[in-house]
Amino acid sequence: MFVVLLKGAAVTVGLAVCAIALSIVLGLPVALGRLYGPLPVRTLAAAYVFTIRGVPLLILLVGGYFCLPYLGVDLPVALCAILIIGFYFAAYTAEVFRAAIMSIPRTQWDAGRSVGFRRLDVFRIVIFPQTIRFCAAPLINISAMIVKSTSLVSAIGAWELLTAGREIAERTYVVLPIYIGVAVIYFVMCFVLSRIANNVERNYAHA
Repeated sequence: MFVVLLKGAAVTVGLAVCAIALSIVLGLPVALGRLYGPLPVRTLAAAYVFTIRGVPLLILLVGGYFCLPYLGVDLPVALCAILIIGFYFAAYTAEVFRAAIMSIPRTQWDAGRSVGFRRLDVFRIVIFPQTIRFCAAPLINISAMIVKSTSLVSAIGAWELLTAGREIAERTYVVLPIYIGVAVIYFVMCFVLSRIANNVERNYAHA
């Protein structure tokens, strides 16, 4: 039984890692669009962030998975789950990036321009490294949220840790110990991420 739970945990980690990477890749352009894009881009980016953050992830998962085939898009359940979770949490990572960029003093931009850097070079060389420093810990905390949110993909038939636990409980009728084991595994994964976030935050504070 424990081996099956570990296999489910491995699938959960795989789903979470892919969704985390996608949320970061999508979140940074959204943040830049809100800050520096033309008015239509800023409006669309803001609408995306506020709309997504106001809709439960479960509704997006169920609605997206069962509605996409009607649009001619038939994706494997795991890929669909990764895309929807990444798309959902990109709204959160975008706000983390935006807050980190806005926290950098304007004088940093002025200093870069004063030595002859173009605006893009100032962002790449001066602003972005500081942005990573400020948003590293919050992004790790969002990663823990994504790990926990992968449990929702069982609603669309994806196999992961929670589904593995439910299958074992249904076969063995040993319900409480199995779900306690599932909860412990989730706790361990999220606890490790929270400790990493605390260490990153502490190291940057002393830098």
